[in-house]
Amino acid sequence: MTRFTIIVLLAAASWGGAIAQTPEPAEQQRVLADATDYATNHERALPNFICTQTTRRFEDFSGREEWHPLDIIVERLTYFEHHEDYKVLEINGLPSGLEHDQLGGASSSGEFGSVMKGIFSAASATEFHWQTWFTLRGQKMHVYAYSVTAAHSDYHIVVPGQSLDLVPAYHGLIFIDDRKHYVHRITMHADGIPRTYPIQDVSLMLDYDYTRIGDADYLLPLTFELRSRQGKVLVKNDVDYDNYSKFTADSSVRFGDADQLPPKKQP
Repeated sequence: MTRFTIIVLLAAASWGGAIAQTPEPAEQQRVLADATDYATNHERALPNFICTQTTRRFEDFSGREEWHPLDIIVERLTYFEHHEDYKVLEINGLPSGLEHDQLGGASSSGEFGSVMKGIFSAASATEFHWQTWFTLRGQKMHVYAYSVTAAHSDYHIVVPGQSLDLVPAYHGLIFIDDRKHYVHRITMHADGIPRTYPIQDVSLMLDYDYTRIGDADYLLPLTFELRSRQGKVLVKNDVDYDNYSKFTADSSVRFGDADQLPPKKQP
């Protein structure tokens, strides 16, 4: 396998024992409009919080998804004033003082809102097409295919050691619940990466679920999968988020230089 493809069972979707009808075009547009409003305001509605991010990294030299584990990284992720800050706690079960940006390998940022916001941004000029119904964790979902051209993309594939920063076109699927019209799953595949670029076949799948923080429930990342190819080597990150709790006055967070921007998304 030389390309990561997210396979979603979309054929013959049904709901309540009967084949579900395709929504009328006006309803499709209403769902998209509600989802756009949700995505636009999602980040600003999030509280300050802390959670645990566990990343399991794998490699495959065969091209047949014969995955070999590399390491397990446990980090404390602090979300404060709409910024993400990472503190490495353990690597392979042992305490670590390594900085997040020293971990090497594949990584990503933006799971807490900017990936979703970028897809729905007017500046992205995203094309959406209703596809089918789908049941995700017991909830009825509208599934839309989407695509963004390179000229309108804000997705960055960065190779820090070589000072490379590519902004590709991308496409994927958006899963929107039928009741509130919130986004519960995003898939993305980068398009048109030059053959000479060190990173190829970049894809992701991000799942959101309701999590209680303080006295309210928020739709927050549940799992995240990132795949890419580096030469002949396939790379996979499986990420879980748990132990969400409210950021309190007793917590501390550091973001480095005051004028430093949040990191761009990296494969």
